[in-house]
Amino acid sequence: MNCRRAEKLISRLVDGRLEAGTAARLEEHLKVCPSCARLLADYRQLQSLMSDLRLPEAEPLPYFEQRLRARLGTESKPSLWAVVERWYAAAVPVFLVVAMVLVGILFLAQPAEVQLSQSEILLFQEQSPLAETRAIFDAQKPEDRQLQLLFAGLDSQEAVRRGKQ
Repeated sequence: MNCRRAEKLISRLVDGRLEAGTAARLEEHLKVCPSCARLLADYRQLQSLMSDLRLPEAEPLPYFEQRLRARLGTESKPSLWAVVERWYAAAVPVFLVVAMVLVGILFLAQPAEVQLSQSEILLFQEQSPLAETRAIFDAQKPEDRQLQLLFAGLDSQEAVRRGKQ
């Protein structure tokens, strides 16, 4: 047994509240440890001094019982406002924590990828989506114009077919 444990058990031993097995182990420790034995002697001396003092038993003031009963009978029940205040005191912090968690989730959540059309892509690249069309109509020969329109139509049909797959 170590001294720290023995110090805790010495006051129980003096009061007579220590179990027999534990008391036997404490006695063994007290035989080999002079500081704990000195502490036990001090506790016993203090106990004998306290028992010699014999303080008179304190009496309550006159009419104490009647005043106490009168006060207990006149205690008011908590008002509705006090109950609501307690509820708000508990609900408001919970609401704030939930709101902060939801705001954090909204900020951290990644939005779904948005597919941009070809016109939007050209606008973001600061190009005119009509530049290609203008080039077709600016062609001098009608055959060139018709061929370009034909190939542009085939390109758009090919893009539609790729999208379906």
